[in-house]
Order: sequence, then C-alpha cells, then structure tokens
Amino acid sequence: MYYQHQQSYIRQKLLAIKYLWLGYSRPEVAKKVRCSYVTLTEWIDKFIKGGLLELTKQITHQVPSRLNELQQLELKRMILESGPTDYGIDRTIWTGKIISRVIEQRWGVSLKDSRSYEILDSLKLSHQKAHRDYEES
Repeated sequence: MYYQHQQSYIRQKLLAIKYLWLGYSRPEVAKKVRCSYVTLTEWIDKFIKGGLLELTKQITHQVPSRLNELQQLELKRMILESGPTDYGIDRTIWTGKIISRVIEQRWGVSLKDSRSYEILDSLKLSHQKAHRDYEES
C-alpha cells in the first residue's frame, strides 16, 4: 500500500504501523516518523478500528463553498459553453489556476487552484490535471 499512495502523510502513517509491527516502541516510532505521541495513538486507533483502509483514507475538509448555488451553476455554464479567452485570458484550456482567476474576476472570491477542482467535482464536471505546456509561461 505504501507504493500505491503518493501523499506523504499517508506514507508516514503506513511507516508508523510497519515500525510498530517490527517491534519498535511507540516513543521510538513517533520519533522515527516525526509525529507526536498523541498523533501516533490516533493513527493506531484508526488502524485497530478500520484496518489499513481506514488509516489511508484521504483527508477531506468540509468547508462551505464561498460561491453560492447560482454562482456555481453560472460557473458550470461558463466552463461548458465558453473558454478562458472569452474572459480575457490568453489560454484555450481551463485549468484550476485559470478557473480561480475567472472566479476572482467575476465574483471577487479568491480560491486556491485545488478548491477549483473540488468545485468542478461537486458540479459533476470531470477534469484532467494540466500538463506543463498548459501553464502560463
């Protein structure tokens, strides 16, 4: 599972469980994986309750959207029916960075690129990760 997950925080948890299984004490493991004793104990509890699947669940934040429902529907329409060039951006491919910029221009809401992708997911729009050649130079 270690190689299936690229996120360092998940790998850290998996290493901790491995070191415990190998017989290291909790204080030793906490020091080896650079986490607090309390955090290690929380990971152990998760592992005991739900196994590796529970331990490796992605962290999700339940942050309310800063765009209301009408704004989100308009954003969906904008993305489906037009391109970035229609909003004064010299690119033809929608990226998280471009979507964030258009949201800020249109509604004055500043979002991280990753939040733009979360909004796309909630609108049932698929996306691809941008290639380096899509980025602005």
